[in-house]
Amino acid sequence: MRTRAAALVLLLLAALAPGPAHARTATPQVDAYLRERAQATGTPGLAYAIVGPGGIESTGAFGHDGDGRPVTARTPFLWGSIAKPVTATAVMTLVESGAVDLDEPVRTYLPRFTLADRRAAARITVRHLLQQTSGLPEHTGVTDRFGDRDDPYGRGVADLADTAPRSAPGERHGYSSANYLLLGALVEAVTGRSYEAYLRDHVLGPLDMRGAVTTPRQAGAVPRGHGYVYGKAVASDTHYDPAGTAYGYLGGTVRDLARFAAAHLDGGTYDGTRVLTPASVAQMHRGTADSGDTQRYGLGWRDDTRNDDLDTRTVWHTGGAPGYHAMLVLLPDADRALVVLQNAYGYFQAADLNAAGFGAARILAGGDPGPAPGDAPYTAFLALLTAVLTLTTAATAWSAYRILRPARTSRTRRRILTTAGCWTLAALTTAALAGIAAPRAFGVDLRLIRLYAPDLGWLLTLTALTACTLAAVRLTAGCLSLRRARRGRR
Repeated sequence: MRTRAAALVLLLLAALAPGPAHARTATPQVDAYLRERAQATGTPGLAYAIVGPGGIESTGAFGHDGDGRPVTARTPFLWGSIAKPVTATAVMTLVESGAVDLDEPVRTYLPRFTLADRRAAARITVRHLLQQTSGLPEHTGVTDRFGDRDDPYGRGVADLADTAPRSAPGERHGYSSANYLLLGALVEAVTGRSYEAYLRDHVLGPLDMRGAVTTPRQAGAVPRGHGYVYGKAVASDTHYDPAGTAYGYLGGTVRDLARFAAAHLDGGTYDGTRVLTPASVAQMHRGTADSGDTQRYGLGWRDDTRNDDLDTRTVWHTGGAPGYHAMLVLLPDADRALVVLQNAYGYFQAADLNAAGFGAARILAGGDPGPAPGDAPYTAFLALLTAVLTLTTAATAWSAYRILRPARTSRTRRRILTTAGCWTLAALTTAALAGIAAPRAFGVDLRLIRLYAPDLGWLLTLTALTACTLAAVRLTAGCLSLRRARRGRR
């Protein structure tokens, strides 16, 4: 009788435990939603994992990689800026050991670190780097450097010397990958080891993340991802920054990242192995720097209220690397986490790619995914640039034709000079707008635009080159017209 009563109590408790039961019933919905979003964004391949209190509950994968092979749970992806919470975890292991103090100036550990504003550099603390409140600008020129090189972290720190901060340390949140490059350099300085070696021994190894990609050689095994060209995903070469392991070029399989998610969901422990204490994990997840909308940035994580209507906090981070997008969402109060890896990325498609992870997380928490943002401004911008390039190309071709077949009309010297001057000025203005002003508006150079928005980058590049050609052709045409006009007077 007592056995039956105990069994009945256990059944009732299981029925009243909505988290695990809902996760099991939500798995088909999550899978169907992610397939729908992948089709909508043209993502060729996707892998996902659902994590619960006992670890990885389920994984799924579909589509193909950039080399035409099926995507599976063993397919490596690049994770982009999800490297940041991983780096923050590595730094917190040093904080727990007493080797690093969060409120100590960075120069205590990196004496050579400086900026154009020396006083500001001296006031930046380890905490400022972790919560992205150092004042460093988003684009510093020290990230996204590809190819093998000696001491990549040391060179990155040295090259920040001429960078002017955007704000005073601790004044406001300002996302910058340079913050985490500095943290990678700090780990090397404190431990006397390479960042990758320390990361493997103290985070990746203990969490059994054996497929993690931390070096250019390992990145060679990552299949090609995809960039967007006029809304269509096109396979692109894999790029890797040796100093990017700390800020945006870490990678691995969906199971590797799911194990990291499981550790943060369970207070710093995975499968009985502890990498951090629950207090450290809670400190990392607690947002302290206002980063806009519903978000506050903690120590490598975003703390969000977007799912408060579903009675759960949302702690998350996304990542974008050339050809790849990643998302990790923790739902602490629902005791669930979600990992979504996609083998496509575009600057203008980031919001739509994020929507896949956010929507699937809401389903996992018991809600509706909500609408996707769409890309109307991107489409209009591409259409405008395409029209400008077409007109510039047509004008160049017509001008070249007129040099070969000049019109048999007499024009005054003044009219010839005015026409050539106006055309040249218009062409050079177009070239400056496409090649200089537009990249400055994005805060990067054309090389990075071609990397993260290849269609836009190549349109800007070709427009600038064509406009310069048009200016040269019009000047040549003007000189030839003047010569003919002189001959006509004789």
